[in-house]
Amino acid sequence: MSSAPKVFMPAGWIVAVVLLAVLGVAGLRMHRGTATAKRLSAAPPQAAKLNPEQHERIRQSMGTLPLAFEANQGQIDPQVKFMARGNGYTVFLTANDTVFALRSSSQAAAARVPRAQALAGTTQPAAEPTPEQARTGAIHMHLVGGNPQSPITAGSKLPGRSNYFIGNDRSQWHANIAQYARISRRDAYAGVNMAFYGVQKQLEFDFIVAPGASPAAIRLGVTGANRIATDPSGNLMLASSAGNVLLHKPVAYQQKDGARQPVEASFVLRAKNQVSFELGNYDRSRELVIDPSVSYATYLGGTSEDDGNAIAVDGSGNAYVTGQTKSMDFPTKNALYGTNKGVFDAFVTELSPTGTLVYSTYIGGTSNDSGNAIAVNASGDAFVAGGTNSSDFPTHGAYQSTLKGATNAFVLELNSTGSTLMYSTFLGGTGGDVAHGIALDSGGNAYVVGSTTSTDFPAPNNLPFETEGGFLTELNSSGNTLVYSTYLGAGPADIAAAVAVDAYVTGCTESPTFHTTPANVFQPTCGSDGNCNNGFYDAFVTVVMPGGSGFVYSTFLGGELSDKGLGIAVDSASGDAYVTGVTSSTKFPVMSPLQATFGGGLLDAFVTELNPTGTKLIYSTYLGGSGDDTGLAITVDSSQNAYVTGETASSNFPVASPTQSKSNGQNDAFVSQINAGGSALVFSTYLGGSLNENTATTGGGASFAGIAVDSAGSNIYVTGSTSSSDFPTVAAEQPTTGGTGDAFVAKYTISGFTVTNGALSPASGIPGVSATAIITVTSTKNFSALVTLACSVAPVVPKGPTCGLSPSSVTSANNTVTATLNLATTASSAMLERPTGRRSSGVFYAMLLPIGGIVLLGAGFGSAGSRRKKLFGLLMLGLLLTGLLLMPACSSSSGGGGGNTGTPTGTYTITVTGTSGSAIATGSPALSLTVN
Repeated sequence: MSSAPKVFMPAGWIVAVVLLAVLGVAGLRMHRGTATAKRLSAAPPQAAKLNPEQHERIRQSMGTLPLAFEANQGQIDPQVKFMARGNGYTVFLTANDTVFALRSSSQAAAARVPRAQALAGTTQPAAEPTPEQARTGAIHMHLVGGNPQSPITAGSKLPGRSNYFIGNDRSQWHANIAQYARISRRDAYAGVNMAFYGVQKQLEFDFIVAPGASPAAIRLGVTGANRIATDPSGNLMLASSAGNVLLHKPVAYQQKDGARQPVEASFVLRAKNQVSFELGNYDRSRELVIDPSVSYATYLGGTSEDDGNAIAVDGSGNAYVTGQTKSMDFPTKNALYGTNKGVFDAFVTELSPTGTLVYSTYIGGTSNDSGNAIAVNASGDAFVAGGTNSSDFPTHGAYQSTLKGATNAFVLELNSTGSTLMYSTFLGGTGGDVAHGIALDSGGNAYVVGSTTSTDFPAPNNLPFETEGGFLTELNSSGNTLVYSTYLGAGPADIAAAVAVDAYVTGCTESPTFHTTPANVFQPTCGSDGNCNNGFYDAFVTVVMPGGSGFVYSTFLGGELSDKGLGIAVDSASGDAYVTGVTSSTKFPVMSPLQATFGGGLLDAFVTELNPTGTKLIYSTYLGGSGDDTGLAITVDSSQNAYVTGETASSNFPVASPTQSKSNGQNDAFVSQINAGGSALVFSTYLGGSLNENTATTGGGASFAGIAVDSAGSNIYVTGSTSSSDFPTVAAEQPTTGGTGDAFVAKYTISGFTVTNGALSPASGIPGVSATAIITVTSTKNFSALVTLACSVAPVVPKGPTCGLSPSSVTSANNTVTATLNLATTASSAMLERPTGRRSSGVFYAMLLPIGGIVLLGAGFGSAGSRRKKLFGLLMLGLLLTGLLLMPACSSSSGGGGGNTGTPTGTYTITVTGTSGSAIATGSPALSLTVN
């Protein structure tokens, strides 16, 4: 390194400049101090008053923040390395322990272990603790036989900071404490790393077992728990006086060719309150991750029948569920209507990203009501459609305020806190009408589809040739005006089952005269014989023009027997339609199929993608095993991955990286993800207990279940119904069944990318060395979203290495992208180069000093009678002495003031992490730099 050129001035000028600089800094400090005093003495502005809805939105926003780890900088006991605060608990990480401080007065303390680890937790406190009970309890988990010297490092720095201004002793204040999204414990056991992270205030931790290392050494010792036991689902309960910590049944997996290969895993209780893992066979030459995979799964219901029919998700990860309940004790919270008024009531429930109730309410009258479809807008308002027999069903700002027939459809909007009906209206005629689907456009208009037997259904904008059966209605954003409304069918048995914006509709028809468009649609006639094969259903896919003025296209979709379209989604970028449903046809139309032939039994699910004009299939496939299988709902993410849920009675339903690899009962739910283009199952799993899931049916002959996904495809949300008392719950709001049958809600979190570290070059050097490495981000499971990269160096020491990434964020759009890691160290000042082309000025002035001294001696003794000469001599002597004092500062050495220290020698570990929403990946293999 070369130092800056020096400017030499007479010594007196140097002194003046130094003095002016000091005064300038002092003046700046005084000015800042005065400004601060003015700010502190100024009266604070009056706080703006927030209404309840604003308070709730703020609360919900806070609940979606990531779990933040703070480094201990004196704000807590010195044994603690890092700490984080979750919902109702605080976690402390020490050299070898994980400590959960549980507050018995809190509503819930959750420490969830998703996909890698072993921990997911909730507290279950007493309803109203006594003063003696209202205390903090602690459960300690320590690594038995672990490495107490394993380095604990922080990564993925968050933008927030923590400040502690407690008491009036300023020496005890702690400010500007950094927050991190991820903490790593390297070599917790030989070849076993541990990673802590979390989202939405939930802790997660992973054990990552290196190739060739043994997981047998991993053993958790537990203290502070009154009881340690496993439940029938394999979860581990740690009970304490302050609350319970639930460690969910571990899941282990290995990555191969971009896919997860599951490894059997379970908890094993040992003596002395110790817990270990039992693992099935796996490839010891590849990395193993012990990892749960379901974020949460919960019952939702009371002591009678409850069915989950549909689900939607907002941008913050809150899930909105609707269905029907017969229970008088259905779980409610912040309810608009707190009691069941009839036999079946509709319900609307919002769950936080961690699966806790935000609000839950009945909606209905004194007869039967069912919520069959739900959508949510950007503000968190829920739009629900269904059917009702209740003449006193609550209405507000309605297009139709009275029940006209035995059964009418209804459509309503509930505000973001579930406290107000923005509008609620009947929709129907004098026959029977039920809504099956709802979708929203950007203007807040609601598109509703269903079935009707009413000859006077409100259909002023009836499309050509459509006379009865199904219906399609668009309501304005206030719910009091029809934008358009039309029949969509040619016979009384025709059903419009599902809708996507803008007005993509699927359903089923047994009418050969059902209207299709002639412009080369994929299938213009019904059935294999063109005549619906003597009364069998065909699915249909119909796209209606804006305003209901005509068809974009309309086509049949089916084979020689019965086929029903039950779910539809649309890719907003391409305009392709994705359809699922059920078929009994062995000649159902397939194209580039995952499964080319009918699986067996009487029914198979199907999944089909059509191009924007409806003229050809992009892909079309059966999806099923040797039993009966039905696709009930479908959604699509921004990368054209399709997600399907339904029910299966097959013991050999196709699975891929499953969280539940086998059927547990007569009928299970299933959740499947198909990649863009339909060439592979990315993820497919059973979901169920020992009895039945998703077998409930409601009006119109259509079964109901729901699926939703966030835009990145990182989280999948599913609802349905279960009669199983052993439904596999995880981090459950309601861990046990309420009665004869409950709704269920489950959330799957899928990490969609990997981070691979290239070799660091050079890997060693003297202080001042710089190094680089290529960091590769690869999408898995067709992940396509922005990944933010961060790096950290351990140990953290003064003048230690610093790191950065360029670019610091990348988008792994179904492929591989790279960034460069840059690592820099500080050189020792003694090693810095002197300025070139000049000899040391110190030597030059040292040579001049004797000459000046001789001159002064001459001036002092040459003329004893001259006062002027004496004064001149004294002045010259003062200037030369000043030069002597300042000469070290004028020398070419740059070591003054800071010593000769640079980056301390030793080996440093560099950790690279990538984050995208709730997905986090740590770079491997490990990187280290040795400074000699």
